[in-house]
Amino acid sequence: MKLWNKKVFNKSIRSLHRDLGYLFIGLTLIYAISGILLVLKKDGQNPSYREIVMEKEAKANLKPDELKTFWKDHFSDAPKLTRIIPAEDVYNIYVKGGLGKYYPYNGKIEFTIFKKIPVYKFVNDIHYNSGHRFTFLAVFFSIVLVFFAISGAVMVKGKKGFKKRGIWLMIIGFIIPVLLFFYT
Repeated sequence: MKLWNKKVFNKSIRSLHRDLGYLFIGLTLIYAISGILLVLKKDGQNPSYREIVMEKEAKANLKPDELKTFWKDHFSDAPKLTRIIPAEDVYNIYVKGGLGKYYPYNGKIEFTIFKKIPVYKFVNDIHYNSGHRFTFLAVFFSIVLVFFAISGAVMVKGKKGFKKRGIWLMIIGFIIPVLLFFYT
């Protein structure tokens, strides 16, 4: 009596494919959503953050120390001013959670605050592997995806199986990204 035959093997592969598929639905959705966010990001903006642009008016021709004092006294609704770096016609200012500019000749202040969007930040941290916290998970997920590709290819038999139809679709699946790489 054989312990391992083709029928048992096929049933085992199908069961493992199904169970791992269910297990990895959440992670697949996280990678897919963050991938979409990363591909669609505009002009280098990080989709994990919302930008809030603010403008203020101060006295003209303030020195850095005077600007710090003016900021404390007049902008209680604004984030804390942490650093001022004078340049030629402008001061680069750094505030808690953002940065901006002070124009001494007219007193205009423009700055941008970056607020985290928790859900986007979470999915992008997993996708980017921020801090290398998800390395094991990413490697394991990659191995499971290879298993899905191979087991999915051998599960379907007949005229719509891998040897008849699947091989051509697989080749097309390789050709499309190669063409996009060279021609876009």
